[in-house]
Amino acid sequence: MEKTKEGAVLLLSGGMDSATCLWWMRREVAGPIHALSIDYGQRHRVELECAAHLAGRAGVPHKVVGLDLAAIGGSPLTDAGLAVPAAREDRQLATVVPFRNLLFATLAAAWAETLGLAAVYLAPVKDDYRSYRDCRRPFYDSLEGTLGLGATREGRWTLHTPFVDQWKTEVVKLGLELGVPYELTHTCYEGKRPACGQCDACAERLAAFAANGVPDPLAYAAA
Repeated sequence: MEKTKEGAVLLLSGGMDSATCLWWMRREVAGPIHALSIDYGQRHRVELECAAHLAGRAGVPHKVVGLDLAAIGGSPLTDAGLAVPAAREDRQLATVVPFRNLLFATLAAAWAETLGLAAVYLAPVKDDYRSYRDCRRPFYDSLEGTLGLGATREGRWTLHTPFVDQWKTEVVKLGLELGVPYELTHTCYEGKRPACGQCDACAERLAAFAANGVPDPLAYAAA
């Protein structure tokens, strides 16, 4: 595969982890960064607006691709008829969107190939391990090989997950050092503003900021 260009595609959700990854990449990655967001019929599609604002602030090109996972359903993130569980219910597993990261990473690789690139960055964190099996490094190791086998030409793909062994608390610490504009991000599974403050995503975010001794810049209906 003739991929000699420097640069990479970043899956930018509009959340705090991928926003931190973008700011980290601006410091660490040679060549242009191309941000990709997926409109998959998510309840919290306000995150797409956040991704656009983040890309604009960072000065990187941004593309949105549609993928209708609402047609499949099975998760409260893609089915408005299902209630989003509160963190206190300990039911985060119910929010899994089956094979979401497999589909996202493959779309990102497809776009990267059209750009002459072979590097894709994603921002799973260690907090995700318990419920989201497609946020673990062995999954991405396997997928790298699969992408190489299925690409247009022979070559090595790299799926970079720089935060996969870090807790969200550590990622926020790095982001604060990098000056990430967390006020432009969205986390709440409910897709609400002010954020619900009750879902697992809100609970993890609030805990990460509290652990760093700084207030979360987002407003919450309850916390």
